[in-house]
Amino acid sequence: MDRAIVVHGTLTDPSHIELEQPVADVQGRVELTVRPIEDVVGSPAAVLRVMCGLPKLEAGDVDELERMIEAGKLPTRAGGLFDTKNA
Repeated sequence: MDRAIVVHGTLTDPSHIELEQPVADVQGRVELTVRPIEDVVGSPAAVLRVMCGLPKLEAGDVDELERMIEAGKLPTRAGGLFDTKNA
């Protein structure tokens, strides 16, 4: 068989998966690849996972970042880009 069907489900115990949709086109032995589905972007679990994966900062890291931001700032202009002196 050269085709595959992707069906989501929930692993209820180490040897049972509860499928969200029925699979009617396939019968007999099948091969399964099981992988966790990523959290929805912005969900509490996704935010916590990202927060826990942040690098550990040392005392001077924030000061260095703020110094680099200040050094990279460009001067501001009083007038707009399209303002003319003759107007």
